[in-house]
Formats: sequence, structure tokens, C-alpha cells
Amino acid sequence: MKTLIWVASELLLIFILLTLPGSNFSHAPNWMNAVHVDKLVHMALFGSLAFSFFIHFELSKSRFLKSIRAKALTLIFCILYGIGMEYYQKYFVPSRAFEVADMLADAVGAILALPFFMMVRKKYFK
Repeated sequence: MKTLIWVASELLLIFILLTLPGSNFSHAPNWMNAVHVDKLVHMALFGSLAFSFFIHFELSKSRFLKSIRAKALTLIFCILYGIGMEYYQKYFVPSRAFEVADMLADAVGAILALPFFMMVRKKYFK
């Protein structure tokens, strides 16, 4: 149950952070733009989301949720959630834009969570 709350909290946190108006971020220092901190944040958010799903599924009793197929569906969900959030920002969030680079960062973060989870799983779950 705690891991399900973690997953729901991740989904809510991402929604809240990605719906903040762009004007909240207009005063970022120049070095942040130079190192693409925005993309790193997207990768971290969606990597953490995918990781939370993987942990929740690993602790469940369902064989299906522990399967490769469930992990693939989780990655697809995370990537689609990232794409959906970009469309949401474009049409409903003031001074935020639709960025393909953000969607790619979301996807990379989610995908990188899988090998990280597999290392954690090997060490702590077997």
C-alpha cells in the first residue's frame, strides 16, 4: 500500500510541477540554461516515476506485475504521460510551451530507470 501511495504521489508531483506557469522559471541563472537543468529535471522526474512503479510491482504478489511485459507497459505509460503533459502545458498552462526535447528527456529518464531498478532488484530483492 505504501508503494502505491508513492506511485500516486509521483504522478501528482509531476503534474503539479509541470503545470506551474513558465513565469515562475523565467529568473533562472544563465548557467542553468547552459547545462540544460530543465532536461535533467525531466529525466529525474520520469525516472523516479518509472522506478516507483517497478518497486510497487516487484513488491506485489501478482506474477504479471513482475513480468517484462508489465515493465514495458510501465515505460510506455510513463512516456505517454510525458507526451500528454507537454500537450497539457501547450494548451492549458500560461507561458509554457510544447517541447519535443522535454518529451525525449522524459522518455530517457523512464528508460534509464529500468537498468537502475534491475541493479537494485538484484541486490535487495533476490
